[in-house]
Amino acid sequence: MYQFLRSLLFAFPPEDVHYFSMKMLKTGCNIGFIDKWIKSSFQYQKTNLQKNVFGLNFKNPVGLGAGFDKNALYLNELAALGFGFVEIGTVTPKAQQGNEPPRLFRLPKEKALINRMGFNNDGAEAVKA
Repeated sequence: MYQFLRSLLFAFPPEDVHYFSMKMLKTGCNIGFIDKWIKSSFQYQKTNLQKNVFGLNFKNPVGLGAGFDKNALYLNELAALGFGFVEIGTVTPKAQQGNEPPRLFRLPKEKALINRMGFNNDGAEAVKA
């Protein structure tokens, strides 16, 4: 199943796939039984994984680095995937588009991505809301 989904998603531009996948995750997390299935499949809760760092409590030490969700639109959905914390990335005072596309590149052989998105975001007021 993974190989099929991977080949299907790789047929489309990586940035489009990113936004499509996140919208599908958000939709799934809004449907009760799918949300429960996602959480039971991806969340691993053990008390020995909990961390307190500078007065902040984390369910586990595995986080998602800055830039994946620059507009803070998917925080609950990313938490459903089991991340102990999510950094939203650079938010600028005013909205900006970031670099010109294409700006996200696959390296299939290395199983990696090159991200040259820039600081595309909806601006501080939109993210705050």
